[in-house]
Amino acid sequence: MPKSSSDLSQGDETTPSRVDRRVQEFRARVLETAETLFAERGVEATKVDDICEAADVAKRTLCNHFPTKAHIVQALSREAVSRLVALVDDARESGRSSRERVQLLFKGLLARTSELGPVHRESVGAFFQVAHGTSDAAEGEVRLSAAVHALIEVGGPGELPPNIKAETFAELVLGAIYSTTLEWVHRDDYDIETRTAEIGAFLVSLLPAREVE
Repeated sequence: MPKSSSDLSQGDETTPSRVDRRVQEFRARVLETAETLFAERGVEATKVDDICEAADVAKRTLCNHFPTKAHIVQALSREAVSRLVALVDDARESGRSSRERVQLLFKGLLARTSELGPVHRESVGAFFQVAHGTSDAAEGEVRLSAAVHALIEVGGPGELPPNIKAETFAELVLGAIYSTTLEWVHRDDYDIETRTAEIGAFLVSLLPAREVE
């Protein structure tokens, strides 16, 4: 049966146009290339011309989407927040108790930190610096905070330490994520893998163990 005009209009609203797809593909290619170069060379040492050459795009076209390198870093910062929120959401959905959810979260964080190298430290530091004080930074903090609060709240008060609210424990988890990241950014001798594992184990130890079906 042929589609009605209303059906076609609804499909147009939900399906990206060819132009939209091309824009998305272009931005994805630029950001993927930039992230790779930042990891290999560092943010400061990577020039916009380097990104253009590696991504095989014209500088004028790139600058239409990302006027400066700072805009590229800011876009990568948003993607990093999205990946972190996805990690929290996955732990919430996969765990069967608050204790198991927190275990899964820090297991995921530990796997993430094991992939970070010295140059990545500069990238993460640049993400914090560029995003600081912007609306993107505030939005990212709200998204991450909401994800962590949802992870803790889903278990109910019976899965928390005595006299501790879900909001309070969620703030402890958030604080651990922020503090380990910032310590790693600013201290060359900071062992982020060890600290993430130790802090995660400590937070898990505060949660009551219970049988799960």
